[in-house]
Amino acid sequence: MKKPGIILVLLLLSLVSPTFGQKTKGKSKKQLQSEITSLQNEISTANQLLKKTKKDREMTLNEVSILDSKIKQREKLIKAYNEQIAVLDEEIKSGQSNIRSLNSDLGKLQKEYAKMIVFANKNRSHYERLGFVFASKDFNQAFRRLRYIREFSDARKLKMDQIAGTEKRISSEVEASRQAREQQAAMLADEKVQKTELQREKEELNRQVANLKKQEGSIQQDIKNKQQQAQKLQKAIDDIIAEEIRKANEEAERKRIEAEKKAAAKKAKNKDKGKTATTKPTTTTPAPAKEKGMALTPAEKTLSNSFVNNKGKLPWPVERGVISSSYGKHASVVSNKVTVTNNGIDIATTAGASARAVFEGEVASVTKLTGSNTVVIIRHGEYFTVYSNLESVTVKRGDKVKTKQNIGKVHTSKTDNKTELHFELLKEQARQNPANWLSK
Repeated sequence: MKKPGIILVLLLLSLVSPTFGQKTKGKSKKQLQSEITSLQNEISTANQLLKKTKKDREMTLNEVSILDSKIKQREKLIKAYNEQIAVLDEEIKSGQSNIRSLNSDLGKLQKEYAKMIVFANKNRSHYERLGFVFASKDFNQAFRRLRYIREFSDARKLKMDQIAGTEKRISSEVEASRQAREQQAAMLADEKVQKTELQREKEELNRQVANLKKQEGSIQQDIKNKQQQAQKLQKAIDDIIAEEIRKANEEAERKRIEAEKKAAAKKAKNKDKGKTATTKPTTTTPAPAKEKGMALTPAEKTLSNSFVNNKGKLPWPVERGVISSSYGKHASVVSNKVTVTNNGIDIATTAGASARAVFEGEVASVTKLTGSNTVVIIRHGEYFTVYSNLESVTVKRGDKVKTKQNIGKVHTSKTDNKTELHFELLKEQARQNPANWLSK
């Protein structure tokens, strides 16, 4: 008869737990999939905007800009595909490593179980087990031997469960690895299609740009005119916001003086209660040196903070569209000689599209400007959003608006059939890049 110590050693043996989660550098698979879906939607919108373009006519400058934007989005899509493929490759390698580790664990478990079976076979007789118990010197020893037999039986069952669990995990890892390989193969095939489309679009862009360069003189003049219109819009926006700041600071000063007068009157009343005295003229304390910026009420401060907290998550000012001109200074698509300065972003959208507020706030201004059609400015505390090139509006100055509320219809040009919204975002009078604030 073997000593109980051998079984006790077997009972202490434990399984090696495999690691299923893999950490990858950079973006997660879920983030990349979300980015891929977003880019695919933007490319689909660009295709819709370009669908009306016929092969037998040249593109307009606006359509060339949309095509250029689509090419940039497709390049980002291919990059996202490459990153997703790399993540899947890492998953496959990690899965293979896990399978090898689990197979090693399974081998160890099977050997341990085999030893237990051999031991059980040598002591399988019911009479031998009874004899082992009855041969005890006293009751305590008999109890320990009986418990030992029961624990040995439990250990066998535990080992069988561990073997079954490991086999199940191996099967799960094999299936996950198979699915990752299929996803990777599909991604590689789609990436190949995207690269082919990208090459075709670049060739089309080069051809259309070459055609437009024949009209470079008139295009440069057109860009110059638009820049002049942009400067007029900038001055109008700056003037409107400056007036908003002036009125906010003036109101804050009025409330301060009024509060001081009330406090002084209350103090004099308490001091001279029951007495008659000559009342001296009330003097107000000069306003303390005001910090540069816009005076905000507590509610406006809360709104400003909420606006900032939503940076990168604001909805687009149109439901569907593509950025046809980005923020800042950049060369024209047609000519490197011409530099375009954009104080916001231009979003090409479909005819009949509505502009919508990107956040709750109050309409600060509704103004008509030559070259910019109707312009709506919405105040969000110390932040302002500008919606230019509206054909008609549904709001007026002083209206409270909610996030995604329609504020007007985007103008469609009769000359080139272009429907484009100009959108700006400012902190007081400091312009920001709207693309950094809108959801991706």
